[in-house]
Amino acid sequence: MNSGDNIDPLSQTLRDWKVQPRSDPNFRPAVWQRIREQSRVTWTAYVRSHLAAWATVAIVAVSAAGWAGRSVGRAQATAEREAMVMTYLVELDPRVQAKLQHQP
Repeated sequence: MNSGDNIDPLSQTLRDWKVQPRSDPNFRPAVWQRIREQSRVTWTAYVRSHLAAWATVAIVAVSAAGWAGRSVGRAQATAEREAMVMTYLVELDPRVQAKLQHQP
């Protein structure tokens, strides 16, 4: 345990430190004024002022949708190709037909 003689000066200073900010009588009216100013901003003005961010979001969304569509398309094309190959082989080879008919 710490004895009274071994107190860290920084700890003592931080313990004694008190913040006493000056009160600003215009703080609350200024906040409400900023809220009123922002409430007058239209949607188009907001988008124009944040055009770079919205353009980035749009590019990312379109890229993600394109990548996902490409992946789904490839998977579907692969499944259809496998189905066509299996149908072709079944039609050509009666042994494959026999194996497929005896499977549970």
